[in-house]
Amino acid sequence: MNMQTIAQMSCNPAMGGIAKGQIVRELDALGGYSGIVSDLSAIQFRMLNRSKGPAMWSPQVPKRPHAYSRPNGEKCWKKPQHVDFWQDMVRELIVKDKRVYGV
Repeated sequence: MNMQTIAQMSCNPAMGGIAKGQIVRELDALGGYSGIVSDLSAIQFRMLNRSKGPAMWSPQVPKRPHAYSRPNGEKCWKKPQHVDFWQDMVRELIVKDKRVYGV
């Protein structure tokens, strides 16, 4: 919603765990940048759920938030092909034929 906060980390500055870790691995396999910057900005590397079976093990990487956000933001602002960024404010909604249009 705010273009100044593109690539800003949440209050939990970690990548990994069962769900988010899977997404990061999929992005990495598709040539994404998230895993690379996670490695560069890592504070430590750890494996979660070691007391459970191997299917539940999941790597987690706590990071320094600015060391993660800055390179990712710069990568976004280099304007990848076929990607446009814009920010605007909706002043009102118009409903016509059960379709909603923002103005």
